[in-house]
Order: sequence, then structure tokens, then C-alpha cells
Amino acid sequence: MGEVSGIEVIRQKMLEIYARAASSRQLDTSEIARELEPLFQAYGYRAPAEGAPRRILLLHDDGVGDFINCSVAIREVRRAYPEAYITLVVFAPSYDMAVTCPYVDQVLADARKCDWRNPLALFRWHIDMVARLLPMHYDAAVHFTVRGSSVLLSYLSGAARRIGYVLAADALSGPFHADVVQGFVTDFVPSIGRGTHSVYRYLPLIEHFTKQETEDCRPEIWTLAQETRWWQEALRQRGAGARWIAVVIGASSGRRHWPITSYVELLQRIFEEEAGDVRFLLLGGSGDREDAGTLARALPEQAVWNAAGQGSWRNSAAALRCCELYIGNDTGLMHAAAASCLPVLSPCCYPADLPMAFNAVPLVHYPYGVPAVFARPAHALPECRASKDIWGCAADHPHCITQVTPGLMLRGYHVLKEQIRQGRTDLLFLYEMDNPTHDGTVTAIEPLDVSRFEIEDA
Repeated sequence: MGEVSGIEVIRQKMLEIYARAASSRQLDTSEIARELEPLFQAYGYRAPAEGAPRRILLLHDDGVGDFINCSVAIREVRRAYPEAYITLVVFAPSYDMAVTCPYVDQVLADARKCDWRNPLALFRWHIDMVARLLPMHYDAAVHFTVRGSSVLLSYLSGAARRIGYVLAADALSGPFHADVVQGFVTDFVPSIGRGTHSVYRYLPLIEHFTKQETEDCRPEIWTLAQETRWWQEALRQRGAGARWIAVVIGASSGRRHWPITSYVELLQRIFEEEAGDVRFLLLGGSGDREDAGTLARALPEQAVWNAAGQGSWRNSAAALRCCELYIGNDTGLMHAAAASCLPVLSPCCYPADLPMAFNAVPLVHYPYGVPAVFARPAHALPECRASKDIWGCAADHPHCITQVTPGLMLRGYHVLKEQIRQGRTDLLFLYEMDNPTHDGTVTAIEPLDVSRFEIEDA
């Protein structure tokens, strides 16, 4: 009875704080700590665990691709604490991938339906969310992202220890400033190095928490065996002995969309070169059906299976396990392909003549541990020449990426096949460069070099 009443007392206090903030239209985070901390203390939420933590909360509020790269850190927590009860909170799009994770005991979807840039709306949403977390009396919480919203949720969960990166005003995403949520974290971990791949970006937090070094940095996806077997049989029936290439034409932002007409030409040329020995499996969400249909109709019927919009994230990831190559845009499925050890060919919207900041997407979110080729435009279009966007291209529609030609992507296909033959797993950038000693252009091929591209923050 005391447990239930304690949770209700804390929740009612949160609702009081929200009501006052809604009236004044200003959320004072120092007031949150001042009024809630005595209640957390009184009801035993801040008592440190004796020995290894028994209940652990992991918070990941980012995209599906980022979540796949976080799989390493999740696996390391289970390795360090095999007896702990681990709860994982993820954004709704990652839930389908997370629910089969073998390293956690409970998965909760933060199906946020409020404006994440609105601190009042976030606080109200968190009040209902923490009602599911408070009964657990977590010994520790790790928030993987540098977002004020996740820092706040970590605090409100009641966890005795809250572990996160050192907060800086210029690095904190979301509506909360760094100085107003500093008190919500008990264990600050030094910021990650510049140009660090997202697989490694989570590990300092976990190594601080577990006091162990990471043994294995390979990301994982957790598909069901029956899903993979279904795809194996279905693909065998549609093309016995054929080599299947996964093709993903969608993306969450328009600037990453390579034109469907370019995909048509590229796949036609690959099919001709391979003398019909390959097949293309079109994957993606419901929003990709129309473009996928256009692409399928442009290819010989026996060459393509249009499965876009016909399955969940996890089901599509299971299909990837049955393919030998990924061709497509930068999406969560690209990272699922890499986790399944598929080589990757992708059109990239980051122009070659723009400097890459330390958090530029090609530097920190490239396919991990597999042969990969990114075909990119040589020059930013006029509207993006001064862009400091992490994507390079600052548009919200297909823009700089439209300069990547099917011929350049075909060259990338050949380069990728040579990488595979040599057993190399590095990332190569391709772009068409003007050459005054030759007529027309030549193709530049550059390996990823973090030290070369890294620049100071503006």
C-alpha cells in the first residue's frame, strides 16, 4: 500500500508542477528538482544499490539506425550484469527491432505524440511515462543521447544513479538548456571524441557504468528465425540460384532521396552487366510503394520483387539476411544491412567540396565494419554552399544528391565488388571531378579519413 501511495504522491506533485508551469507558460527545472527530490528520497528511490545493480534502465530516444549501432552497448550491459532486470525505453520506430532483443527483460515504446521542442508538452508526456517506471525502483539509468528530454526522463524515473555525457549548451538537443538539467545527472562522463562512429559513441557511458572494457564492437539486429526462413524459401522460389540484391529507395528526409529515375537506370545497367544473374528485392515502408512500383515496372518481371511496404522493420531486416548486397539510400535499413554483414553502395547527399564537421553524418553514421562505397556530388548546389548542416545538403527535398549520376553509382558498384574481392571493409567516397588535362571529368576515389575532414566548431 505504501509503495502505491508513494508513486501516487510523486505523480500528483509532478501534475501540480505541470499545472503551475502551464499557467505561467514557463517550466522551471530547478523547481522540479527542489520539489521532487525530497519525495524521491523519502520513498527510497535514491538509495544506492549494495553490490551490483539489480534493476537498470536504458533510454534511447533516437532513430532506428542509431539504435542498431547502440546494440553493442546494450549487449555490454547484459554481459556485465547477467542477473539484473534491464528495461529498455526506445522511440516507437525502434520498438519493432528492440522487442526481440535478447539482452533486456522489458521493452517500452516511448510513442511520443507531443512536440519534442515544447518543454511543457514533454514534461506532461513524461509524467505518464514515468508512472510505468517508478514501480521498478531502478538502481541506475543510462541515457544514451545528449537530449534534454532524455536527461529529464532519466531523472523522473527515480533511478538512484543517472549516467550521461557532460552537458554543454552547444551540444544539448531539445528545448532544455544544459545549465538547467545539470542537477539531473549523478555520473557525468567526458564527451566523446570528434569524428567518432556512433557504435563507439555509446561505449564510454557503458564502460564508466560497468567498469569493463568492451570486448566486441559488432552491432546486432535481432530477427526471428522463422522470419528469415520464410524469406529464404520465398526468394528461392522466385529465383533459384540467383544472387539477390536488396534495394532501399526511401529515407526519412527528402535530401537523402536519390531520384527514382536514377535507380531505374542503375538497376537496368547492373542487370545487363550481370547477364540476368542477379535479382533485386525492393524493401521499404508504405510511403515507398509508389516509387517502388515505378522501379519494378521498369525492370524485367523476373528481375525484381517489389516487397516495399509489405513488412515491419524487423521483417525487412530478416530479408536482408538473405541478400548479398545493399544498394540504397542512407536509412535504418542500411545499418541493418551492415549489421548483417552486407556490403553497401549508397548515394550520399554530402557534397565533396564542403568541409565535414566532427558530427557530419558520413563520418559518424557510415555502415560499420563492412565494405562500403558512398557516391557523392562533387559540388554543393548554390543554396547549400555555405551549409554547416550535418548532412551537407541543407534542403528538405532531393537536392544536392540529384547530381549523383547513375554512371557514378555504377562505377561505385564495380569498386565495391573489388573491395569485396580484396576482403576490405573500409568506406570509400566517389565523386566526379573536373580535370583540366582531360576532356570531361574523372572519378575521384577517396577513403574515409577522419583527421582530414575534421574541423573545429564554428
